[in-house]
Amino acid sequence: MIPSILLKVSTLIIYTLIITNVANVMIIQKDVYLSSIGDGIILSYSGSDEVYILISQLPENFDVKVSNTSKGGTYSGVVQVKVIRQLIDSTYKYLVALYSASPFTTNITIVSGGRYSTETINCPPNVTIQLTFNLINNFTGSVRTSPQIPIYLSTPIWSLAILALTTCLFMTSAVLDVRDYSRIKKDRWGIQESIAVIVRYLLYSSLISFILSTILTIGTSIYMSIAYKTTSFEFSWLLTPFIVLIVNTLVYQICKWKGWYDVVDEE
Repeated sequence: MIPSILLKVSTLIIYTLIITNVANVMIIQKDVYLSSIGDGIILSYSGSDEVYILISQLPENFDVKVSNTSKGGTYSGVVQVKVIRQLIDSTYKYLVALYSASPFTTNITIVSGGRYSTETINCPPNVTIQLTFNLINNFTGSVRTSPQIPIYLSTPIWSLAILALTTCLFMTSAVLDVRDYSRIKKDRWGIQESIAVIVRYLLYSSLISFILSTILTIGTSIYMSIAYKTTSFEFSWLLTPFIVLIVNTLVYQICKWKGWYDVVDEE
């Protein structure tokens, strides 16, 4: 077993690395369905240099064991998580962060309903590997459920940031155009035309946001596949930009159907 002082030192090192070198963090998310006592995760790692590890806490429904060994220049360890009593909440979050100055290999074995599935990840050096496990309660007769956002509805912060940035930029242009149009066509300009210009710019911003999010999502997936031999493509990353694009397109078509662009587009 890892001594408590060593675990605290590893925790401090991991936190320091994450804070000072955020760009070198590889994030992997896994869904684990737990339906019986004994289900859980077995995570083993092995490398030619010391591997620092940080784990989060779980309630007493789980048994967590962490061990490591060093023999013949090889550093290895195991993190084992298993259910020991009936689960209550619908989902539990469990984090494992790993770091080493040399390349190392991580094997993730998921035990679900008595079935085993294993995945191997080749971890690069000087990169913090952040494994986030969604431990999903699949037991029957659970006592209490907590409201959870479905995984497919989750949206990364960068996608929302792109949407907010493009919207602000295009809204600035829309305000300037409305001001210019109202001066040039002041006799025929009204609130409907101002709304039409704003809606058009909202459509432009949502289209650009969706394109940028798509490029980043595909690029991230390709990079993770080539560099780390794993995939992280999530359709949920495009869900919010796509919905905003569809809504703005519908509103734009309604404005066009009502003839609000007749004055805006005239020569």
